[in-house]
Amino acid sequence: MRVANRLLAFLLSLGLTLGAVLLVIEVVAYGIGARPIVLDWPGLYRWASGATWGSPLVRLTGVVLAVAGLLLLAAQLKPRRPDRLRLQPVDAATDAAVTRRGLARTLRNAAIEVDGIHDAHVMVGRHHVRVHAEVRDGTAPAVDSLHEAVASAAQHRLDAPHLVTAPPLTVRINKEGQH
Repeated sequence: MRVANRLLAFLLSLGLTLGAVLLVIEVVAYGIGARPIVLDWPGLYRWASGATWGSPLVRLTGVVLAVAGLLLLAAQLKPRRPDRLRLQPVDAATDAAVTRRGLARTLRNAAIEVDGIHDAHVMVGRHHVRVHAEVRDGTAPAVDSLHEAVASAAQHRLDAPHLVTAPPLTVRINKEGQH
């Protein structure tokens, strides 16, 4: 949701900036006695003067803005996926956590330290941890022994920080280029 929030904030700030620049241009043009540059403000004013709250265009605009506002509100009220996993406290006054990205990096390092593993991709979810390790074709020992070694190394690193609720670990070994 962070990416969506940043994109919406950027678009909103861009729209406000362009609106402000347009307003300055139109005010300066009006001040020097020129005709409207971008928008026909006098025509828009005449239309708005004759429009009532019950006219179809005004109602449609109000409904569209209300729906957009409710969608934005719902998007902001939806709980975000926690990006931190809590650690067991050593002291009652201490609250510690590890980020999902940091834990994924640690587990990836544990996997690639195993002999025969070329690369690894780790996904730390709310309820599970997936390790996808890659071996080079023809250069690695048996996949079963690698699976046990990677699972053992990753589980050791997963248990080390003493997470409050440690998600279960799934390990998959692929040959290079297979996913």
